[in-house]
Parts: sequence; C-alpha cells; structure tokens
Amino acid sequence: MAMKITHPTITSSVFELIKTLELDVQLGADSWSIRIELFRDTETKDRFRCHVWELELFRLTPTFPQGKDNHPAHVSDDVLMVDRGIPRSRIAYPKEDIVAPDADAALEIVLDDLKRFLEHASREEVT
Repeated sequence: MAMKITHPTITSSVFELIKTLELDVQLGADSWSIRIELFRDTETKDRFRCHVWELELFRLTPTFPQGKDNHPAHVSDDVLMVDRGIPRSRIAYPKEDIVAPDADAALEIVLDDLKRFLEHASREEVT
C-alpha cells in the first residue's frame, strides 16, 4: 500500500520495515551482534533502505534518581543499538537507497556487502 505524507518538512517517501535479521560475529578476540533492518519504499517498489545496527554494551550514568548531593545515584550497563552500517560497503547505509527489483534482491545486496567486509577483515572466504 502506497503511503504518502505531503508536508514541506517531509523530504522522503515513507519506508516500511519488511525484514529483520540478527547475527553474531566473532573476529579474533572481538565479538558482537548485528541487526539488519530492511525497509521498502511505499511509493516506489524498487527502492529500499537498510539500517545495520551493532548491539554494543555502554556504561551509562542515568540522570535520575539522584542522591542527596544532586548527582546521579547509579551507573548502569546497557546494550544499545548503534547504527554503524557495513564498513567497505558499496552503498552508504542508510543514507543511500538500494535499487533492486524485490526485497530478496535488496537483501542479497546487503548480505554481499557484509560478506565482502567479513572476507576482508578475517582474510577468509565466506561460504
């Protein structure tokens, strides 16, 4: 279904989330989880957008609650999603749209970029 919001502040089509993938990566001593979200343009069927999130642990100092000294009373360790894209990719996710005939082809472009990065970083071929 085509969705459109017409307003001077809206500078793009509406994109709908159509597929979400998550995988774990281990490169040497480093490991992390990646979440890939694929969106379809609701007006132009061959346009897609992708966000590639890295799930990362952060040590945060919440503003509240505060102690008697008016300083934060706690520190917390939380996992946050950081939009990092895919290093060395052919497309600047999410700023640049993917042009593909369908969702499977768009996802294949993203996965090819991920495979190329993993092969470069690990010096091992992806099968």
